[in-house]
Amino acid sequence: MNGYAPDEHNISNTAFLKGLGKALLALTVSALILIPAFLTLRPHATPSDTREVVFPGNEFTVILGSAKASSTALEIVELSEDKRAVLSNLFINFKADDYPFISYRINNANPGTSIVLFWRTAQDPNEVISTPLYWGGDKPTSINMAKHQQWRGNITELGLGIDGDLRDQPLIVEKLTLAPYSWGAVLSTIWSEWTAFRDWDQSSINNLPGTPGNPVLSPTVAAAAWAGLALLLLASTYLFTKAHSFIGYGAAVLIPWISLDLLWQGELNTQLVETKFLFAGKTQHEKHLADWDADIYQYAQYLKNEVLPEPGFRLFVFDEQSLDSEYKKLKTLYYLMPHNSYPAHQWFPAHQWFLPEKHMSDVDYVLFLGKVVRIPYLPDQKILQWTNDQSLPVTLIDTHPSGTVFKVSTSKPND
Repeated sequence: MNGYAPDEHNISNTAFLKGLGKALLALTVSALILIPAFLTLRPHATPSDTREVVFPGNEFTVILGSAKASSTALEIVELSEDKRAVLSNLFINFKADDYPFISYRINNANPGTSIVLFWRTAQDPNEVISTPLYWGGDKPTSINMAKHQQWRGNITELGLGIDGDLRDQPLIVEKLTLAPYSWGAVLSTIWSEWTAFRDWDQSSINNLPGTPGNPVLSPTVAAAAWAGLALLLLASTYLFTKAHSFIGYGAAVLIPWISLDLLWQGELNTQLVETKFLFAGKTQHEKHLADWDADIYQYAQYLKNEVLPEPGFRLFVFDEQSLDSEYKKLKTLYYLMPHNSYPAHQWFPAHQWFLPEKHMSDVDYVLFLGKVVRIPYLPDQKILQWTNDQSLPVTLIDTHPSGTVFKVSTSKPND
């Protein structure tokens, strides 16, 4: 009986390798069908004889910040006081429609650096138009400019705007390339969009982003189509072989799945490095200062330390009722703890954009986040004029770019 074990083992290995080989062949054929079909059927421009144009980094002029040129590149060694740099190429003139794709190579960038491409047109030379560039590490990255409605007409200036932190190493602008329409440019751009690092959010743990402006064109959809057609091809072989390869079916699903997981893992690894850089070895206070909402935290600390009294009062917080300001309001309330802070619209009916004077006392405060112009403050009368018949006597306590604080002046007790 022991003599048959090696043969059974060999048979098992042979079946596995045959099934894996069939799956790889089916996935290859599936890709060879799907990619040309996608490129042919998608709306596209007619390929032209226009050749790509390459702008080496040292051809850009430094408008803001400090830089030094090498043989081909430009090294940004220092940003301005407000952490910005601007590079421009003024001596150009080309038709935007001839170059729907732009590729670039910018080394030593990091997730804490925001880079935008900006341009001017001959039709409106006073308007500066911009679009953000993906962060894809030091590898060449492509962007589809045809999606931008203002990438039209004659382009007379092209430049880069840099904002953020260099993190003690120069930002190296290697080159920027204008590319005409081609299948290679399309595929390169899609791959850049799929592999670009985006800000980590609450959905990132279970989500891979698609291409901006076309969420259907995502790696998840592509992997599903790739695996689905491969399974169909494998199943069709039953008509000739009269035998199903269940190992092949499993591998045809597993390989695209692993490919998706590798994309997700790459984004996770980048976020891990970024998180370690920002927060490792720091106190909780230092972590808040390093986070992207540091301005909210700093304003809340300013209010707690320099404006508001010790806990024991009520603070009603208003904002502009937008999604962005709603987040800022709730995060401000969190950072103001242990103060008794309340979103004003949750304390009183949502349709009432006012605090009834009869429910207020002189130990209450009112905070307007940002520039809230909906409620006029009348300094001569020292009141907040909610409506024609609703007002609240207050004293202006503090003004700040992030908000305005009033103290209620009425001596009426809380009801």
